[in-house]
This record gives sequence, C-alpha cells and structure tokens, in this order.
Amino acid sequence: MADKVVPVDVRALIVSWPEEAPRGAVTRFCVEHSVSRSQFYEIWTRARGEGSVAAMLPRPRSAPARHPQAVPIAVEELAVAIRKELADTGWDHGPLTVRHRLLTLGIAAPAASTLARIFTRRGMVVPQPGKRPKTSWRRFEAAAVHECWQLDGFEWPLADGTVFTVLQVTDDKTRFPIATRAAPGERAKDAITVIQAGIDRFQVPCRVLTDNGAAFNQERIGRRTKLVTKLMDLGCRPVTGRPDHPQTQGKNERAHQTLQRWLRAQDPPQSLADAQRLLDSFDEQFAERPHQGLQMRTPAQALSAGPVAVPPRPPDPAQPDDSDRVKAYHRRVAANGNCKITGTTVQLGAENAGTTITAIRAGRTINVFDHRGKHISTIHLEPGRTYYSNGRPRGRRPKPKRPD
Repeated sequence: MADKVVPVDVRALIVSWPEEAPRGAVTRFCVEHSVSRSQFYEIWTRARGEGSVAAMLPRPRSAPARHPQAVPIAVEELAVAIRKELADTGWDHGPLTVRHRLLTLGIAAPAASTLARIFTRRGMVVPQPGKRPKTSWRRFEAAAVHECWQLDGFEWPLADGTVFTVLQVTDDKTRFPIATRAAPGERAKDAITVIQAGIDRFQVPCRVLTDNGAAFNQERIGRRTKLVTKLMDLGCRPVTGRPDHPQTQGKNERAHQTLQRWLRAQDPPQSLADAQRLLDSFDEQFAERPHQGLQMRTPAQALSAGPVAVPPRPPDPAQPDDSDRVKAYHRRVAANGNCKITGTTVQLGAENAGTTITAIRAGRTINVFDHRGKHISTIHLEPGRTYYSNGRPRGRRPKPKRPD
C-alpha cells in the first residue's frame, strides 16, 4: 500500500521515535500531527526494517490496473472531444447526443449513463441539484403531423444592442421548425406573417398553440386578435396555455434553448436581414439533427414518416345581406289579430282576424295590405325588437251606446 502524504518533519519524528515511549504517546502524537496510527506504525516499521533513509521517502505509487471492462481510453478521449466540439458550435452536447454521434462513426459507444459519469469525472458537467426531474412533467404529443403547431417568441440583441424578437413555429409531433422570423417586436402582423410562411410551405394546421401574449391570443380577457381571426377564417382552432404556465408550450420553449445556445456561438447579427439568414441556417441544420424526444430520429425523418393530419375546412362563407331587397309575404292573421312576418309579430287588430294579408318588406320597413289591397299598417323595424302593436289601448273596447 502506498503511503499517504505525510510531511517530512513528521516522518523524521516518527523515524526517531523511542522504543520505550510511554503508554498513549502514539495516540496523542497522531492526533496532534493529523496522521493515522496505521501511517505512524508503517513508517516506524520501515525505519526499523529498511533504514531511516527509506522511511523518510514515500513508497512509489504504481498505476492501478485498468478494469478489463472499462471504456477504452481512446473512446473516452473521443467522447470528450465530441462533447467539446458540440458545445463550442452551440449545439446540445448531452450524453445521449454524444453517444449517437459515436454510433454514427461506427464506434461501439458506451451507455449514456457511463458517458455521464465520464463527463462528470472530467469536470465537464455543471451540477444542477435543484433541477426538476423529468418524471414530474406531464407529457403530451399530437397524434399526427400538422395537427398542432406551437408559436412563441423571445428577444435577442443585434450587434449594436438593438433588441429584436425571434418568432418560432414548431410542429408539436415532429419538433420540425415550420418557420422562424426575425421581427422588430412581438407584433400581430409578424405573428401572422410567420404562420402564413408555414402554411405556404406545408398546409393549414388543425390547431395553433400559443401563450396569452397580446400579439397572439387574448380570448381569455374577451378580446380577439388579428391572428385569432386569421386562424379561424382558415378553419384552424387557436388555443392557449394556462397563464404563467410555460410548460404547456414546452416543446417551443425547449427549441428556444437550443436556438439561443447556437446564437451565442455565432457572430452577433448586424441587422434583421443578417439575423434572418442565421435563423434560416439554424432551421436547416436543426431539421437534420437527431432529437432525443424522437428516439434519436431527426425532425425531418419524423415529418416524412407521418401520419399527416387532414387540413381543416374553412367555415362556410356568410350569406350576403339581402335586407335591402324588396320581398313580398302572404300570411294569415291569427284569431287574436297577431301575424308573424319574418320573425316579427305584428298586431293588426281583431277586425283582420282570419284574413289573409300581404306584407311588402323593403329594407327595414314593412307595409301590410289586406286581401283587397287596402293599406293596413306600416312598421319600421328596430334592432332587437320583435313585437309591434297596432297603437290601440289594450283591454276590451267599450260597447257603442244605443240611440234613444
């Protein structure tokens, strides 16, 4: 067994230790000089057997024998180099990603847990003891491609410090980057533009999931944004997550992390056009990279594998307003003098009960004629009003007096 580090002055005291030391002196010496009794007696025994000079020097350390099932040094060094390369270029560089890269190189890669221990031993992992475990999340995923898109944005600075907004549209099932736009801010017209870019490239999605941002969806406070109106006109259903609960848009939030890490590794964009070129380049590379949530398939592979959702059907167009057209209606007056004309009840008097009348409607005006063509009444329709009396007082009419 190799000696642990013991100072030279302490070794000198142990080598010159008297044979007849008092009882308990060794224990007190070890406590005072912070050495163990086994260290004390090992050095003392070497001084008696090998000489005082040999005892003053620690035993030479021999390299421990490597376990036959341990990861080869060459594979370990290659895994460390791959992780560093991915980190330097701004891509995700976890154990699963590194293992997939080793497999694509034709190398018998160790398990992801083994790579995690290697990276931890090498000091390449930042401890995150407060990180929430993945088992605590409730996962959901759309059943088909283009069944649900997620739209969200974040702010990023230009080289001169000007802040712009990155709007990302991600397919919920495949994590495919549908469209990404560099915009001056999180505005409704830019949200419509990025959604329309995805529709022009693929199809109308069945749902679009956003947060409750002012540019996206304000239905929770009783308002309708231009984006919501646009989606509903296409037959798409706009939905939102619970307020202050970004986990609902978790796939898009996770895509933000990858994009932000990648942007940090690039030169800062000089303008919105320069930023858009960077975003387009990222989308191309991200679509061809393996994704852990897809069992290490690429988003492009998942997109092509399908199944693809049936595009929604736009609502039927509203019927043209024909309120200005002249229409004629023939109706029979009820026994109480009422007559219904286009959802409106008109009181025409008991003298017209049981007769057939003709009603001419022109715009918001109805003129009523009896069967002889005599004009009975004119009604001017009012919004929300459904009953029009004949203007006479209610109740039984007094009988006429008989002449004397």
